[in-house]
Amino acid sequence: MATQKQIKYPAFAQKSEALYRSLESGKNQASARKVDDKKILLELQKGEFSSQEAWFVKDQDNQEYVMIPEVVLKSIIRTIKKAYEDKLKVELERDIATHTPIDFDDVMAVAINKLEAFRKSDGSLPKIDTSSFVKQIKKEYPNLFFDLDDYFRKQNLAK
Repeated sequence: MATQKQIKYPAFAQKSEALYRSLESGKNQASARKVDDKKILLELQKGEFSSQEAWFVKDQDNQEYVMIPEVVLKSIIRTIKKAYEDKLKVELERDIATHTPIDFDDVMAVAINKLEAFRKSDGSLPKIDTSSFVKQIKKEYPNLFFDLDDYFRKQNLAK
């Protein structure tokens, strides 16, 4: 079995690991003092300067801030957007299943296609009530769903 030291991590994973450790430890601490209207002096109180780690900064009013590299912030935002989209798709799957589709994959393809029309210019999706969204799809494409009322009505007539 490989030990922690034997495993080779890609450079980005190692950088991310250093950032996560610095966020947990809070080891890089600085104070911020306003010099004039356009300048703030950051003074290292604890830790060391590293562009790969988070900085915890406290200003003169005891407000606390966390500074992280821009690439990490962008990565966090992408992760949040992806998690939201994954959650939205799971909710869509659940709501489609409750409406008894004839072919689940066909309904999901229609739903994803319609969902993409709502994508904003920044690439994100707005908040959507998936239950209402699926009901609307069922109204527009009734042939994709079983009509249980009609089915039971036909069963009663056949008897």
